[in-house]
Amino acid sequence: MSPHRRNRGGRRYLLDFGRLEDIPKSKAYYQQFLKYHWEYYSNVAYQRAQIYEALKKSLREGAASFQFSRWQRAVKYKHTLNPLNASGSLADPGGRFNIGGIDPARFTVFPGLYFAADKDTSLDELFARDKQGRLLSPEGLALTKAGSVTVVSVSGGLESVLDLREKDHLKGFIELVKDFRLPTSFIQEARRLNIQPPRLVRTIHELVSILMEPNWRSMPMQCDVPAPSQIFGQIVMEAGIEGIVYPSVLSKEPCLVVYPQNFANSSAFVEIDDPAPTETVQKRIDASSFKNFI
Repeated sequence: MSPHRRNRGGRRYLLDFGRLEDIPKSKAYYQQFLKYHWEYYSNVAYQRAQIYEALKKSLREGAASFQFSRWQRAVKYKHTLNPLNASGSLADPGGRFNIGGIDPARFTVFPGLYFAADKDTSLDELFARDKQGRLLSPEGLALTKAGSVTVVSVSGGLESVLDLREKDHLKGFIELVKDFRLPTSFIQEARRLNIQPPRLVRTIHELVSILMEPNWRSMPMQCDVPAPSQIFGQIVMEAGIEGIVYPSVLSKEPCLVVYPQNFANSSAFVEIDDPAPTETVQKRIDASSFKNFI
């Protein structure tokens, strides 16, 4: 059978094709691929567990208060009446710095609330689109999407935030993880599977680079394990830190992920700036209301 197919206009399109006997081989390879990444994740997770309290302490020492004014949050239209709710971040695979429903039996699911310093960036992040070659405005491109969008202006004050733009704040963390090691068998297995050998971070530059990986979703979506940035976010969240400031990989403008679950004993708050369309819209997250948003 020809791998080409004609449409009514007479054009030819190349379709996927292969041999029937290759299907069992592909399934076997995929199982080996998943097994490799699970063992890789487990090995590093064990090493992390040995120094977990020290890792959290190092991040707390680098955290500081953070105030932000009239930042932006873009959400799908269905969340218009609850734009500060973080439950959407729990869907598989989650967000850059929070773990969603990848595999709740193995990986703790926790929410993150995402903001950007300007409207363009908030839409870029929502649609995960690249500015390169953009022909339309962010609003124009948003109209090409099937779903509607709501963008709200938000301000807040947090007691404890880790700012990844200040790389010195990561020195203590790197000192703790730079000596992690993997058996040579992992490198050999990676070569056998014809994939890139494992890479452990040794410097602050390498850490920031892997946290800001543009294709971070490939790990949870293809390998069924959290991305390094999601694991880092879990450590930050479990350290009691209220958020992470980081540069958007799309626009380079500041973004912020907030962990409302850490507002319990804090004066931290996040609040919508403008009047709400109805009185039922909850405009403010703080110690007394955070449970309504997660």
